[in-house]
Amino acid sequence: MGKSAPSPPPQPAIPDPVKTAEAQGAINKDTAIAQATLNMVDEYTPYGSSVYEQTGSYDGTPRYKRTTALDPAQQSIVDKQNAVTNALNDTAVSQVGRVDEALAKPFSYEGIVEAGTTSGARAAADRTSEIANSDYNYAGQPQAPSSAGIRDAATTAAGSIGTPFSLGGTAPTIGGISGAADAAQAGMSKEFNYRGLPGSFDATGAQNAVQTATDAYGTPLDYSNAPAAPQADAAARQQVIDSVYQQQASRLDPRFEGEQRAMETKLANSGISRGSEAFSGSMDDFYRGKNDAYQSAQNAAIQAGGAEQSRLFGLGTSARQNAIAEQNYLRSRPGAEQGQLLGYQGQLSGLQGQARDDAAQERLTERGIPIQEAGQLQALRGAEFDASSAVRDRSVQEQLLQRGMPAQEQAQIQQMQQSAFNAQGSERDRAIQEGLAQRAIPLSEQQQAFSMQQGLFGLDQAARQRAIEESAYLRNLPLNETSALMSGNQINNPQFGAAPQTAIANTDYAGMVANKYNAEVNAANAAASASASASAAKSGSIAGLAGTAMTAGAMMY
Repeated sequence: MGKSAPSPPPQPAIPDPVKTAEAQGAINKDTAIAQATLNMVDEYTPYGSSVYEQTGSYDGTPRYKRTTALDPAQQSIVDKQNAVTNALNDTAVSQVGRVDEALAKPFSYEGIVEAGTTSGARAAADRTSEIANSDYNYAGQPQAPSSAGIRDAATTAAGSIGTPFSLGGTAPTIGGISGAADAAQAGMSKEFNYRGLPGSFDATGAQNAVQTATDAYGTPLDYSNAPAAPQADAAARQQVIDSVYQQQASRLDPRFEGEQRAMETKLANSGISRGSEAFSGSMDDFYRGKNDAYQSAQNAAIQAGGAEQSRLFGLGTSARQNAIAEQNYLRSRPGAEQGQLLGYQGQLSGLQGQARDDAAQERLTERGIPIQEAGQLQALRGAEFDASSAVRDRSVQEQLLQRGMPAQEQAQIQQMQQSAFNAQGSERDRAIQEGLAQRAIPLSEQQQAFSMQQGLFGLDQAARQRAIEESAYLRNLPLNETSALMSGNQINNPQFGAAPQTAIANTDYAGMVANKYNAEVNAANAAASASASASAAKSGSIAGLAGTAMTAGAMMY
């Protein structure tokens, strides 16, 4: 017999779940304690503080307390809010009795305004419906107009217009007008000329005057005999300056000599000796005043010299300008005289031209008289023609009037018939409108009554609603007052900023144990699978050998 198959490797031991849970719980506890400790951060703000403090431990877990303290000013506010809240609560307690009394009385509509009704509006609506449903007819109204009279008048007018029309009398001719035009043409055919009229103007005298003026202006201007142009006379100016300055100095010299002696005497009498600083200062002031006075005299003398020089220059300029003006006058005089002569020549020319124009106008007038007479004759012939035409037109108009009179009379009759037709139609329309208006008045009155009933209903409803609201308000008033007293302001703790929170991940001990167990199980399963595969291969080899032996034995038999 062969060897037995090897046994599979043993499976790993299953972890103890109790011990695994205990180990995981211990790890979680340590993580939670560390995380809580890290997150307990003391906080301090202007409004108060929040501080953590350990007070002991329980089952190995430390315990803490959190103390929040307000700033003294904030604590004072809280104390006052508490006092106000207590006072309001006391008042609310005293109001509870009123609330019980109000709620103990059932709410009813007794004594409140009755609700509005729709009976009046319904009656008005029924009356309106009756009026609207009644029939309307034209009985008793004037008869409708007819067009018989208008048709008869049109027939009569058509018979009058059918009569033939003929013209009477003789039409006027234009023979007389043509004869007058021929006479005018004969007068206009005569030749017109200027023979025998005064001669035209001779311009020889005007040309001579112009030549004389031209010769006078052609002579060059000569200012050699005029006084020379003035120049600045420095000697005269200096003479005036010296004269004026000497005159001023003749008055200043004795004055300052006396003032100097008086100054020296005054200083000596004052105990100020010559050569002292005070004496020198006073004399300096005196000399400065003296120099200013002489300088002013010199300036005045210079100004007087300049003024005298300007006066002399102006006199010389005026003398030269007068001489030049005289030369210019003598030069322009011949031209002015010839200009006057030329003006006289022009006046003479105008008189001669006027005489020639007057003679020509007389000859034109003499030439035009036959033409004017022919025109007047033609106007008379035209008036005669117009009169003949007017007579004929009047005759024609009378015949037309006689022919159209029946038609006009029939038109007037037709117009009167039309007016009667319109009047009868208007009378009937008015009667119908009055009937319609009379029918609409009760309907309008009922509509107004309906609207008034609706308004009264709305007023009744509004009054009842207001009474109900007032009763409900009085019933709820004690309850609302008590509720308001109970809803006092709440105490607000100081708000602290969020402290940074630290999160520590837990150690997954149970997962680690499970992973280890799964790895051991997988290894055991792999070893068992390899052992089974080896056993199967070995069994297959033995079976093959046995089969070969059996085949060989059969062949031997």
